[in-house]
Amino acid sequence: MNIAKNYWLHIFPQVYCCIKNEQLLLYHTQTGAYMENNTKEVVALMQELHQKHNLGAVSIEEKQLDTAPYKSFIAEFIEKDMGGLVDSSQEKPIQLMPVLNLQRDIEKLQKDRERFTGEDVLHYLLELNIYVNDACSAQCPLCTTCFRQNMCCTSNSKQQDLSKKMLQNILAKTQHAPVGKLNILGGNILQYAHYEELETMLQPFKERTHLWLHYLNIAKAETLFSGYKYDIPVTFPVNESAFSACVNRLSKEQATFHFFITGEEDYNQAEHLFSIHAITNYRLHPIYTEMNKHFFEENVYLTKDDIFSNPLSFCEIFAHQKLNTNFFGSLTLMPDGEVYANVNSSALGNITTDTLLDLINKEMNDNTAWRKIRSEAPCSGCLYQYLCPSPANYEYLIGRPNLCHLT
Repeated sequence: MNIAKNYWLHIFPQVYCCIKNEQLLLYHTQTGAYMENNTKEVVALMQELHQKHNLGAVSIEEKQLDTAPYKSFIAEFIEKDMGGLVDSSQEKPIQLMPVLNLQRDIEKLQKDRERFTGEDVLHYLLELNIYVNDACSAQCPLCTTCFRQNMCCTSNSKQQDLSKKMLQNILAKTQHAPVGKLNILGGNILQYAHYEELETMLQPFKERTHLWLHYLNIAKAETLFSGYKYDIPVTFPVNESAFSACVNRLSKEQATFHFFITGEEDYNQAEHLFSIHAITNYRLHPIYTEMNKHFFEENVYLTKDDIFSNPLSFCEIFAHQKLNTNFFGSLTLMPDGEVYANVNSSALGNITTDTLLDLINKEMNDNTAWRKIRSEAPCSGCLYQYLCPSPANYEYLIGRPNLCHLT
């Protein structure tokens, strides 16, 4: 009498599983390897494997291992280090599967009103962007466009300065908060009425302060603060003489150059500039102008290869399920006191009448930006929903929820 031999089929805890519309995706969060399958028997097997009571392991008969569709799937499953097989005579290989459990999850805090309205929410504030003025004479053609899509200086006709008292108050409130990055921007911050006093006011934040100045303004600067981190927006076409003066002016400072690219011509000039000036600390930011749709489709829209180009950790995947990794923890204060979680959304309030706690609580409740995830169609029905980066300002301005070639 032949007794059928059984095995324990188990999945490793570093493997992310997604099942949508009878489609299966397995993704190895350490190696980046992945598998896809739409066979109902295989999908059912993986669903069973992920039942809580099975603890990542199920019994499978030997004869199943040698028949379609299990044979080829399990061979690939083991080859890609997604899991393994253990003889059923051995103890069941219990797997401790990752579980999404955020201690400061918004739903948990809302149930605990005392914590939700207390100091605890200050831990959400990770970055503060302060626009001290809105005056600038550079007259960049895409000034507002760049500001709406990426961190950048910007000007307008209001010609406002953030009051010294307001700036001192907001800095005092954040001095002992966990704000990891403080961005000081304008228009041209060199034209801020209290510019000379900024260095003293910012001294307690020196290690985490970034001063943003357009390269045209740096080139003309008489006084710069030494020892701060400088972020330099570069818009096109570039005045190469002024750019060279800017590079020389910052030769002894920590500087990151931000090139705002609208097409191939801009990219070629940027490549020329950081080559001849030996610039290694730079960032390239595509800018959408409504006239460069093809450029965006070719260089910004994601392909399947893009999605799987670099391994994502479970923490990153879980983060995409709960919060927007582009916007979460960031507040922007404008010269008139208006505060935004995203400058393309409505203001949360005004710092003259609302406290930081009020503003953070409002954002956590109203969700203008921080928790905007890929929850809308077509992303909500896509296997790669949480492998893709969080929605950015591009989606806001282009007017579509997904910038990819997949759906």
